[in-house]
Parts: sequence; C-alpha cells; structure tokens
Amino acid sequence: MLEAQSKGSVMEFTTEEDLEELCPVCGDKVSGYHYGLLTCESCKGFFKRTVQNNKRYTCNQNQDCGIDKTQRKRCPFCRFQKCLSVGMRLEGRRAEKHLLPRVCVTHS
Repeated sequence: MLEAQSKGSVMEFTTEEDLEELCPVCGDKVSGYHYGLLTCESCKGFFKRTVQNNKRYTCNQNQDCGIDKTQRKRCPFCRFQKCLSVGMRLEGRRAEKHLLPRVCVTHS
C-alpha cells in the first residue's frame, strides 16, 4: 500500500515495506529517506549535526566500534564513519529536497 502526504510542494511517499526496514547504521526502525537512503530519525539528526557543524570526532578504541541501537552514542567517530560507509551522502538532503520525493512515515 502506498501512502502520500503533501508537504508544501513536495509529495512524500511511504510503503508498508519501507516501514519494516531497519536503519543500516544502527538497526533502529527507519523513518524515511535521509541523505540518500532509508535511516532512522536518530542517525538522520546525528548526520545532519555532524555535517552542519563541521564536527570532527576521534575514536578511543581501534576505529572499529560496534554501532547498534543501544550503543550508537558511545563513539561518534565510528558512527559517522558507518553513516558514510553505508551510503549517506553529504549532498543527499539538498538533492532529495529538490529532485526526489521524500518518504514520510505515517502511522495509522
């Protein structure tokens, strides 16, 4: 089933299958397309803050920390690296806003 919701001049779409997806960064439930792929709200916000504020992180371990829903806040360096490695794009938000329909999760 496809649901659409209008936000200004942009139509946002979601399907039942999209709602079942898990965030490729942390494994939480996805909320829509953000920066080029389906991610959760938490990873969307983290990625946005990191990019907008030009943040630089360091890892206290070996730069291979496990990132999951319960430990995603422990190492921002590894979390940002995982965001990039799964395909989140720095230019994704701007391109999606103007060129691609965005997904809006609506719960019934």
